[in-house]
Amino acid sequence: MLGARIASAAVLIPIVLGLLWLGPETTALGTALAAVIGTYEFYTIAARSPYRFQPFAVGGYAASALFSLAGYLRQPLLMLAIIAGLGVAAFLYLRLAPGYSSFTSNAAGVATTSPPGKLGANWAISLFGPIYVGVPLGLVALIRSERPNLEAVWWILLICLGTWGADTGGYFAGRFFGKHKLAPKISPKKTVEGAIGGILLAMLGVALVGGLALNIPIYLTLPLGLVLAVASIAGDLFESWIKRRFDTKDSGKLIPGHGGLLDRIDSLLAVTVLVYLFMLIYPR
Repeated sequence: MLGARIASAAVLIPIVLGLLWLGPETTALGTALAAVIGTYEFYTIAARSPYRFQPFAVGGYAASALFSLAGYLRQPLLMLAIIAGLGVAAFLYLRLAPGYSSFTSNAAGVATTSPPGKLGANWAISLFGPIYVGVPLGLVALIRSERPNLEAVWWILLICLGTWGADTGGYFAGRFFGKHKLAPKISPKKTVEGAIGGILLAMLGVALVGGLALNIPIYLTLPLGLVLAVASIAGDLFESWIKRRFDTKDSGKLIPGHGGLLDRIDSLLAVTVLVYLFMLIYPR
């Protein structure tokens, strides 16, 4: 497992850094592709769950990609319009598409109409997937496009270090020192000791990048690192909770040693939103 994780990281990290370094266009293309894949994985586990959700997939994929376009165009408010458009389109499709609600069957194999509540649930799932995955990745594209080249790269590296630090520190600290379970009903392998190790490593990474590259005072970088590390852990636990609710182990099999793409970026999604909010209030 460890070998597969290292091999996957050795392949993926240079690709991510390369797209980031080449410019806002390649960053937006990369985040759009990742958003579509992540949304596909979410819709897939939702459809295969005991609830048998049937989201408005085509619209969801389009919205996921459009969030990155909005970020590239430096139009964060356009993301709200995309959400509203998806909400209307999903409702109309789920309400009017012929036979769409007739996806359950009785003992004789005859199709039966699902309860009225299914429409609301499918509508919510249709929106949640793109918003959960696509909006944070759209914010990555926005940061890369909005800030000067090198500054933007450092901000996104700060996001990555806040995420990777918590993940890597948590993995090794938990492996060697973990004794007390953190959330056994959601993620049995996570430990309190692992969480502490992850928080410390993330704080160190954020402090180094924030202090040396972005000139953020140490009295801000340390608490920022703490908040980002906690958000990273919470993001991972949240996705684990979703998978348990949907009765699945991994979101996919795209990345050896990790599972699906969503399993790899779940923490980054939460961290990105908090970093963007910090950037809004922190003076340039």
